[in-house]
Amino acid sequence: MLRTGSWKKKGFRAFDVKAKLPEIYGGRKQHYRAFLDEVKQRFAAMGFIEMTGPIVESEFWDMDVLFMPQFHSARDIHDAYYVKGPKYADDLPKELVKRVAASHEHGEGTASRGWRYRFDLKRTARLLLRTQGTALSARTLASKELKIPGRYFAIARCFRYDVIDATHNCDFFQTEGIVVEEGLTIKHLFGLLEMFAREFADADEIKITPAYFPFTEPSATLYARHPELGWIELGGSGIFR
Repeated sequence: MLRTGSWKKKGFRAFDVKAKLPEIYGGRKQHYRAFLDEVKQRFAAMGFIEMTGPIVESEFWDMDVLFMPQFHSARDIHDAYYVKGPKYADDLPKELVKRVAASHEHGEGTASRGWRYRFDLKRTARLLLRTQGTALSARTLASKELKIPGRYFAIARCFRYDVIDATHNCDFFQTEGIVVEEGLTIKHLFGLLEMFAREFADADEIKITPAYFPFTEPSATLYARHPELGWIELGGSGIFR
């Protein structure tokens, strides 16, 4: 119209630049998704590499390799979601399974005496929805791609049976991080926890208390003080056995 000049023969309605128009709300990330992405960016900025893995996991990677005994109450059907079909994994590393089974039964040449029970090789292949992000750490530590020294993290979607309400759901995200290097001590762990609390939670006051996890020794729990809610647990930690 401008090129041909035909606009000269057209009629136009007056345009009021002061007229109120309906507000347009552009698309934006869901607030929790945006928070998770920010956590990822902060981990990456600290030199951590993201770990990935399957949501449908075997009991071997989810529990057994983490030295959680097969008679532990967390394996009960009321806490974990088991897969109806297929029921069993067929790709477990046979040699590693043997070593893990021996560590459960009698300690496998370590200072531990193990859990002193007969390890069920069929049960270790049972498939379930991943219950904890540490399964990704286990896979990474056993991987040929593991780099030493190395830093790894994951924001893992996990599933556990729960009564759904305003603050609980059957699935949740768990932050997971590991540092692999020779010569690390508990002091390095405490320093990393303090940095984590200040970097991710903007915490001014923190405390670290002793804890117990089957797959770490020593173990510790990190807390940060909220100005209104008091002490809030940020997560568990420890040195892998």
